[in-house]
Amino acid sequence: MKTYTTAEYISEHPTACALGCFDGVHIGHIKLIEETLRLAKELSVKSAVWSFDTPPKNYFSPSSVPLITTPAEKQEQMQKLGVDLFVSVPFEKEILSLTAEEFFCDILIKRMKVRHVICGYNYRFGKGGKGDAELLRTLCEEHGIGLSVIPEVMLGGVAVSSSAIRTALLEGRISEATMMLGRPYSLTATVCDGQHLGRQLGFPTINQVFSADKLLPLHGVYLSRSHFDNEVRYGITNVGVRPTVSENMLCAETHIFDFTGDLYGETVTVELIDFIRPEQKFSSIEALSTQVNKDIAKARKIISH
Repeated sequence: MKTYTTAEYISEHPTACALGCFDGVHIGHIKLIEETLRLAKELSVKSAVWSFDTPPKNYFSPSSVPLITTPAEKQEQMQKLGVDLFVSVPFEKEILSLTAEEFFCDILIKRMKVRHVICGYNYRFGKGGKGDAELLRTLCEEHGIGLSVIPEVMLGGVAVSSSAIRTALLEGRISEATMMLGRPYSLTATVCDGQHLGRQLGFPTINQVFSADKLLPLHGVYLSRSHFDNEVRYGITNVGVRPTVSENMLCAETHIFDFTGDLYGETVTVELIDFIRPEQKFSSIEALSTQVNKDIAKARKIISH
């Protein structure tokens, strides 16, 4: 997969191009991208995705929307799906100032060499977000370009969207988020040095700190699955500030079952599988230790079933 992170690019081949932000790369996005792959094959062109690296609303709102997938995570998901060309650009002045018609002509025709465009039902584009799917249809018809508009995907009577997934994660509804994503929600970061308290208490942990724009779910303890060195192991992960032992440092602390190796400095992906309990402050280290052992027992019971 070829990847571009700047607007200064020109596709080498004609494309069937999907448009959107794709934060989360959830099952609605996947349906759109699968249609892009199908059309690319049918038209004998390359499959492409044109995207912003973060939601455009983050450039206008003082309170940024946290990312379900960082730019690197989004790129990884696109590669897994089999996209030929992935473009993820910052929402900067030169893009911001383009009218809908200018975006269509300069970005889609000139740079992406589109033969077919694929977007979601609520896609907006151009200065002030004035372009919508209907305007896109008109422009495509004028230039002899195909257009597919993908309807919303429903799950249990709820429309699948990035905002719905964020809400589910922030409320600890991890199973619901997993269904909408089509995979477990994951956290990827380098393992850093910690206080080694878990090791002293008999359950060694790895500690990870994440970028400020990455969404962290409801603080609490989760059944988790860690990926490292071609291994996959279950464990429990506390996401939060560790109020009993730390000075409110926001991180994820994972105890990996039946593992005794050293992962300091390694990049580990931790998938959150099930919510066990909210984070809480204990009266003593002994009380914390007792509860963690209960958490481990509960997690192992979930795995066994």
